[in-house]
Formats: sequence, structure tokens, C-alpha cells
Amino acid sequence: MNDTERIQKHHGGPHTEAGKPHAGARRPLHHSPFFWVAAFFIFLAMAVFVFTDGFLLRPRGRAPAPSAGSAG
Repeated sequence: MNDTERIQKHHGGPHTEAGKPHAGARRPLHHSPFFWVAAFFIFLAMAVFVFTDGFLLRPRGRAPAPSAGSAG
């Protein structure tokens, strides 16, 4: 038995093209433009939330009246 036969027997025989991963399947996520567009909008949303002090989470309407015990 030569080295090639020994290696094929050990690794399960010759591999077909269908068994190999596609070239694009192993591409890191941060190489995709969709990742950077999504990251931009996420950071934009966080910046709006921080700089507006969470304005969108407060209910609309009049501000609550100050209590009688707190003189300002």
C-alpha cells in the first residue's frame, strides 16, 4: 500500500466537488456590505437615542404638574 492509498483509506477515500465548501461560504461577515449598512443604522439609532435622552420612549402629552411639597 503506497502513501496515497493509505491517506485515502484513512480519510474516507477521494473527495468529490460536492463535498467541498463553496468559496463564498467561508467569507467573514464583516466583508459584506450589508453588514456595514446595518451597523451604520444601528449606530445611528443609538446616537439618536443617546443625544435625545430617550425622547421617543416618553409618552406624549402635558408634563406632570409639580407636587405641592416641592417648591422651586
